[in-house]
Amino acid sequence: MTEQMPAEKEEKLLEILELAKIGEQKMKEASEMATAMAEKYQRWYEEGMARKQKEKQVK
Repeated sequence: MTEQMPAEKEEKLLEILELAKIGEQKMKEASEMATAMAEKYQRWYEEGMARKQKEKQVK
């Protein structure tokens, strides 16, 4: 036998679920942005190191 949840409680749980979904989406977006930034700065660092290597070889 299952108990029916009061409508008010069900409504609150649905609100919480919606907030959790929104939070999850925002965290996914933030994670994607952080990954893109990390990749950008990794390329920047690698290019700088390659440039320094070339300068060393020229001298």
